Amino acid sequence: MPSKSATRFELVDVALIRLRGVRRTYSSPGSPDVEALRGIDLDITQGEFVAVVGPSGGGKTTLMNILGLLDDATSGTYVLDGGDTRASDGRRSSSERARTIGFIFQAFHLLEGRPAADSVELNLLYRGMRRAERREKVRRAIDSVGLSDRAFQSTSTLSGGQRQRIAIARAIAGDAKLILADEPTGNLDSANAARVLDELQRINHEGATVIVVTHSTEVAERARRVIHIADGKLVSDVHQVSSGSNSESDSAGQSLQGSASSRFPRAREEEDAQSKGRIRFVDMLRDAWASVVSRKFQTLGQGLAVAIAVALTITTLGLSASARAQVSATFDAHLNREVSARWSTGVPNSPPLETIPERVEQLSGVDAAAAVIDLRASTVSTFAESRQIQPHVAIGHIAAAARLSIDEAPWHRGPLEAGEAYIGDLLAKDLQLSSIDSAPTILVDGISYVVAGIITESSRLPLLRGEVVVGPRDDLTAGGPIDVTMLAVTSAGAAQQVAKQLPSALNPFQPEQIVVAAPTDSAQLRGQVEQGVQTTLIAFTLLALIVAIAALMNATLLAVNARRGEIGMRKALGARDRQIGTLITLESAYIGFVGGVAGLLLGMAAILVVTVTQRWAPVFDVVLLPLAIAVGMIVGAGGGGLASIRAARLRPAENLRS
Repeated sequence: MPSKSATRFELVDVALIRLRGVRRTYSSPGSPDVEALRGIDLDITQGEFVAVVGPSGGGKTTLMNILGLLDDATSGTYVLDGGDTRASDGRRSSSERARTIGFIFQAFHLLEGRPAADSVELNLLYRGMRRAERREKVRRAIDSVGLSDRAFQSTSTLSGGQRQRIAIARAIAGDAKLILADEPTGNLDSANAARVLDELQRINHEGATVIVVTHSTEVAERARRVIHIADGKLVSDVHQVSSGSNSESDSAGQSLQGSASSRFPRAREEEDAQSKGRIRFVDMLRDAWASVVSRKFQTLGQGLAVAIAVALTITTLGLSASARAQVSATFDAHLNREVSARWSTGVPNSPPLETIPERVEQLSGVDAAAAVIDLRASTVSTFAESRQIQPHVAIGHIAAAARLSIDEAPWHRGPLEAGEAYIGDLLAKDLQLSSIDSAPTILVDGISYVVAGIITESSRLPLLRGEVVVGPRDDLTAGGPIDVTMLAVTSAGAAQQVAKQLPSALNPFQPEQIVVAAPTDSAQLRGQVEQGVQTTLIAFTLLALIVAIAALMNATLLAVNARRGEIGMRKALGARDRQIGTLITLESAYIGFVGGVAGLLLGMAAILVVTVTQRWAPVFDVVLLPLAIAVGMIVGAGGGGLASIRAARLRPAENLRS
């Protein structure tokens, strides 16, 4: 039966890291290849504290990227914890980084604007650990670096030393077997640098393997092994007694190399099961929302773009509904109520002229009717002027039937009587007609008429403003048959029915001699107009959405570019490409939701302003409420789509120094 010490000896001999013939060559079109590493052979056992030193450009960072599975060697093999794993292995390398490797960066790489605890738990989040367990581990890790009172303070308000200690707490929380620290004291003063090194030594004494890339002599002196790399080659590999520990603590560290299981108590089977798990969707939602809230100004700008797009959509659709209602009201009030008929008095059984209005008004659905007869061109004159125009004779309620606006004389009431006339305002001005209150007269082809009113508006017969309409005359048919036009105004929706009944009402014996003019079926014509209005507004809406998505896409791409360091850090801590893409998409969807609500309010306000200004009845469709939210989220997700793909494809090794 082997002794306990023998067992430790066997564990110590098992390398945590083994590199054989590792080369890394960088190639770019038009430039010579650069050999960053040239055949590195290296073994590092569990529990060592190693410093990697050398000149800038010598290959230290490249070696660190390969050790951390952030980059692949061009050739050679890398075995980590007994497994041959490559950065390009996707899920496997992400899982390995999540459960085996802890990173401490010179630039800290914390989640800016968020509580320090969020940065510490990020690695645990990507391991699929439950929230309660994450929180407990985070608490213990932050306590261990002496920052328990800063756990929920924004990282943006922490000092440099505090930020680096939070980064160390992140590595501690993950129980990482391998800690990779890239210039961990490069941005710190001597006091904070010493405290960070103390923490690294403590972690190492508890069983973790610590590898530090550094230019600092003080840092190298703390390590028990110093590897010198220059020009891509391993120049020297020296074991030493670190200046920061005595022989007793060093022996304790060696002992812990063999009992690393005390620091990593979780069974390997449990780790494997957890590494196969996915980040919980509710955790992804929380993380995305916290990320959105932490970048207030950026979120405000992106949300405003979404709000404008949604507001334009809601405004155009709302105005479309209001415009359709207005079109319907206009049709009902005007065009689809006008019916006219024309015939010649020479047709047998033609109705007597004086009975036409009464006959037509007896039909169901007729509001007003009048017969109009065009006379030959005549001279119209006053004492001052004369003009050659075409007069008309009106029988019945011409003002209502022809939709005339008339300034009537105070003494006049009802239809025109014989000897009375309405004169157009343009003609009255030309004839220098005096005030109608004094009952002025005009001569029409030598016949005197009293002016009973002045026509100021004539939508149905616009030429009447420059002409004259006189009352009934007895001599209309004295010169032979004449053409008669009957004008009728119907109730809303009754035009088609009246048009069908009119021929028989006017000439029951020969109805085919009556030529009736009626508007197109109101429902069909109204539908065509409404469709035209709606198509125009929808086209405008689609254009607004396309512009908004393009603008938001550009803004989100710029935001992703600004967050390259954060995205590289997330991937280094175990995030998969798909999870990064999902994060950006969820953030965009949140922004879309908030922008959709704001856009709905803006759109409703715009509809009220426009409809009130135009004196329309505002129409709000309840469908606009969910539609606004849906459009906002579509615009948000659409705008973030390309950015999410871009973020997912970012390589951590290229972006961690951004």
